Amino acid sequence: MPEQPDFHFITGRAEHSSAPLLLLHGSGSDEASFVPLADAIGSQRPYMALRGAIDWEGGFAFFRRNPDRGLDHVDLDRQTERLCRFIRAAIERKLLAQPPVLLGFSNGAIMATSILRRQPELALAAILMRPLSPAPGAEFASMPALPILITAGEHDQRREPGDADLVKQQFANAGADVSALVLPTDHGLHQDEADIIRDWLTRKGI
Repeated sequence: MPEQPDFHFITGRAEHSSAPLLLLHGSGSDEASFVPLADAIGSQRPYMALRGAIDWEGGFAFFRRNPDRGLDHVDLDRQTERLCRFIRAAIERKLLAQPPVLLGFSNGAIMATSILRRQPELALAAILMRPLSPAPGAEFASMPALPILITAGEHDQRREPGDADLVKQQFANAGADVSALVLPTDHGLHQDEADIIRDWLTRKGI
């Protein structure tokens, strides 16, 4: 087993055969933040909930931002490689029974997008809530028919109107099977988001 940095994580329902969710929280949160969402999506579906490696705003994040809240691309690249090593090792050690469904929100959605841009083979699918492109001018690695769901907030003051469209186009250009929805909410979760995600997973047979 190659050496890899450790991430703090919690798991649930690991004995079930469904594809596991890998939960990646937003800035200032922690590994427990999206366990209730995972429960609402599927009470039997296994999950691994990671804690971001960066102390941030009273909680944690998966990578740093600059003082103007722009992405710190150097740290994002560094943390992406670190997390890719962890996921690969978790699969090899059977901590994850199979490549997971990445489920990321905000900072976690940017990290999930960055992972897919580099190593899409580490994921069975992805659910990206309020994403932002980690590399607006770059091409993503080929990922033919990889199922991806993108959800944006119609009244999201932390995102520009075209941010989700750019991420969608980058994934489409890489061959992914992209579904994208704009929900009547702000940056936070919509009340029906768990149902939307569960229905999408069912339609995709995941």
